[in-house]
Amino acid sequence: MNKRWAAQYDQPLSEPLDYPEIPLQGLLDRTARAHPDWVATSFNDIDMTFGQLDRRTNQFAWALRELGVLPGDRIVLLLPNSPTYVIASYGVFKAGGVLVNANVMTRGPELSRILSRTGARVVVTLDIFLEGVLQGTAQSPVEHVIFHSVFGAEKTLDLSAVRPRLALMTDLLGRQPADPPPSVNAPDDLALLQLTSGTVGAPKAVMLTHRNLVANVWQLIHSRRPPIEDNNGAVICILPFFHVFGFTVCLQLSVLRGYRMVLVPRFDVMSIAPLVPLLEKYRPISFPAVPALWAVLAAQGESMRKILCGIEVPCSGGAPLPAHVQEQFRRLTGHAIMEAYGLSEAPSTHMFPTARPERQGSIGIPLLDTDARIVDPETGERELGVGEVGELAVKGPQIMRGYWKDEALTARTLRSGWLYTGDLARMDEDGYFYLVDRKDDLIITSGFNVYPSEVEAALVRHPAVQEAAVVGANDAVRGQVVVASVVLRDGATATAAELLTHCQEQLVPHKAPRTIRFVAEIPKQPTGKAIRRLLRTDDR
Repeated sequence: MNKRWAAQYDQPLSEPLDYPEIPLQGLLDRTARAHPDWVATSFNDIDMTFGQLDRRTNQFAWALRELGVLPGDRIVLLLPNSPTYVIASYGVFKAGGVLVNANVMTRGPELSRILSRTGARVVVTLDIFLEGVLQGTAQSPVEHVIFHSVFGAEKTLDLSAVRPRLALMTDLLGRQPADPPPSVNAPDDLALLQLTSGTVGAPKAVMLTHRNLVANVWQLIHSRRPPIEDNNGAVICILPFFHVFGFTVCLQLSVLRGYRMVLVPRFDVMSIAPLVPLLEKYRPISFPAVPALWAVLAAQGESMRKILCGIEVPCSGGAPLPAHVQEQFRRLTGHAIMEAYGLSEAPSTHMFPTARPERQGSIGIPLLDTDARIVDPETGERELGVGEVGELAVKGPQIMRGYWKDEALTARTLRSGWLYTGDLARMDEDGYFYLVDRKDDLIITSGFNVYPSEVEAALVRHPAVQEAAVVGANDAVRGQVVVASVVLRDGATATAAELLTHCQEQLVPHKAPRTIRFVAEIPKQPTGKAIRRLLRTDDR
């Protein structure tokens, strides 16, 4: 395969990389031995060193074994970014278990379906979530619920009926040895069931092995220059660890490099006041965030210039970064936000080279040891040429094993070693890739293809528009027509007719919306990506 991007790497091309033959907990073992006194986590002004983290994860692994957890058993974490999450996740790996990442807001029947589908034996959570968790575990195979007490809820809740299945995390840790348990997993063993974001239908459980995840962080540190060296610089961990972007780029990469993880358990992207003191105090070298947060930070102007200029690696992922946000950030700081790309099925596959001039809208080039191509969306068998829009397919050591207990879907998504991402993209003559839209979101009106992201970009250029999401609606004549849901900026006014005229001036006729709907908010995934399926209707 002709790798057009080979000349664009920050370093001379040297593939394949020499990957360590270790399970994920080997990343922590390595750093804890080399730098036991470096700070691993900072949370509510309380620090935990890598040495302390290593010992507590050992204790948690022994606790899981005491409860009867066997290698390969699934353990669900329903936790925000916190020391409890970090301890529990590496404790699961050391016990030989398989981690199941669940959105912290999952409750009741939805949680019950996840538990039954994965066959999970243990749930780890906080006392503030116990009521909803216990409702979800009532008809599931879960045998134990381990919880960390935040507000002492175990003293006030009537848990007598379920107390045999409950265990307080501090009690479990307190009676376990701090020595490491014998290793019971190998690189090719399953490490993680990553629940997809569920943009289309019910979430799927992606199977990622220890080898997949170790290889991916290895690719990340070797695909840029200057190389990422071990140091105890801070990383603001605002991306939820239960999302694959946060799990890989914030948690695993930080543990490998010895970074201080400044843990943010909950954050409202539209209110940055709690974030500013953290940025000022810790002066992070890296700040992975979603486009919506970068948009709010860049819009603050001069008041944020000094803080933003000090971030060595401002990174955006989880959704496409709007062009106007990148332009605002560049004017403010003199440099660009680094875009990256990945998905649950392959946590990171593309990254923009640090030593190359920015290319507006590009997600960069494939990581080392990663192949990528653009294929026709209909069959996926014909490779398209430079500049043509088609489905992005990728191949590499970070690609998932498949979907948990879904062979048919696995066979459709993984073909001859290639992962068909479902994302529409294009590649330029130098091998840089550009996302266009989701394959499932493509609108076909009167025989013409319309990419929602292009229409959304036109709408947000109107000064009154805060954000927009575009979908197709069934139409008896045209097949589909373009419908836009719009959120106006605070204090701004605009009519539907005004916005329609604005779009008609910027887009060819078939791309302009036929309908504008004003909404209070647009439903989003944790990464800030719009969940367009919730906006679709069949009212035409």
